[in-house]
Amino acid sequence: MNPETLKEICLPGDPGSASRARDEVRTWLGEDHPAYEAVRLAVSELVTNALRHARHGVTGIAAVDPLVLRLVAYGGLLRVEVMDAGLTIEAPRVRADPACLLTEGGRGLVIVSELSGGNWGYRTHERRPGRTVWCEIPAGPPSPEASLPDTSDPLTRPRVG
Repeated sequence: MNPETLKEICLPGDPGSASRARDEVRTWLGEDHPAYEAVRLAVSELVTNALRHARHGVTGIAAVDPLVLRLVAYGGLLRVEVMDAGLTIEAPRVRADPACLLTEGGRGLVIVSELSGGNWGYRTHERRPGRTVWCEIPAGPPSPEASLPDTSDPLTRPRVG
């Protein structure tokens, strides 16, 4: 199946862009779409990370570079892409330190990884600075069978307490 870009928007490099990106997802998908909440949260985290860790987070450089948010559909998935013109050398990563879950920041890619079942990544831009960070989220509702444990076998029954 060929990918189909559903929507794309250029956002300014300022803190209000995360809120605007969430509003765009509501317009693009609608609140009743089965993947709405997951896509909205992933978009918020990816845009916030781009603002914080790209050129916008470098001291002394104004946050003027735009971001591009793209939503692509293919093969039962919704692919969220956030492109920035960042100068950060460090690659995006999920923080492995459990203490990060208790801090104000540092959980963005942990959340994105959970929402996408680990199906996320990034690519650097070849001829210009920056990168694209992406994740893929199932477009349909999760299967009830996949999320409920099998309690018929006592060895697989969840323990309480």
